[in-house]
Amino acid sequence: MPRRRRHWERQACYHITHRCHNRQYRFRFEKYRRMYRLYLFEATKRFNVRVLSWMVTSNHTHLLLTSGDRGTPQISEALQFVHGEVAQHYNLARRCDGSFWSNRFHSTRIQSGGHLGRCLLYIDLNMVRAGAVEHPSQWPYGTWPEFFGGRRRYRIVNQATLLNRLEIPDWDSFARWYKSTLDDMLCRTEQTGRQSFWSSAIAVGDAEWLAKAARRSDMKRFEIRETDDMAQDDAVNVRSFFLGSINQAKII
Repeated sequence: MPRRRRHWERQACYHITHRCHNRQYRFRFEKYRRMYRLYLFEATKRFNVRVLSWMVTSNHTHLLLTSGDRGTPQISEALQFVHGEVAQHYNLARRCDGSFWSNRFHSTRIQSGGHLGRCLLYIDLNMVRAGAVEHPSQWPYGTWPEFFGGRRRYRIVNQATLLNRLEIPDWDSFARWYKSTLDDMLCRTEQTGRQSFWSSAIAVGDAEWLAKAARRSDMKRFEIRETDDMAQDDAVNVRSFFLGSINQAKII
């Protein structure tokens, strides 16, 4: 049975997660993490896609993506290019075949503004949650080096688009918000725990926005639930809800 084609809305934001086959640690070697970064950079030049955040761990990846302001979004095409090239090079180098990735990637649509800010912080704290580092600045395969580490070559994040989608006026304001909120979250360990809805829900945002999104996608059976992380809601000054389909019939 053919897979349902994904629909991407122009200027909408999506959190993309993709795990390695059988949760194997295929990114445990640094050269493959570097390779992923290079192909992701190339994808931003080839396709109508803007990267707002990214993270490569030892066995999965996180991307926060949107499209350009004009033209048809090319998120699927960009992911096919990046993940296909990485898988091909891995199999050739290791002299193996079979699946590099586990099934399809998952996409969760994220409402712009504060909800997007929550997702950005959640992605950047991934390796802290895993116990690999104590601070995002210690993991080179994410957005921190681009934000504050002085990296100039192979910049992947489109900072102008990020500010626009976060509804923050300038980079200095973003830096103050990001660093102060991150420091506050790191001081309270309950705010750095895993929140599965970011990688399993259909969409995350406020209740009214989610209801409109569900109706626009002709979802007949769905539920809107409030996130259970009150501490992080207070830290970023926004209350988030997430949308789930009872029959998983639609993707928005």
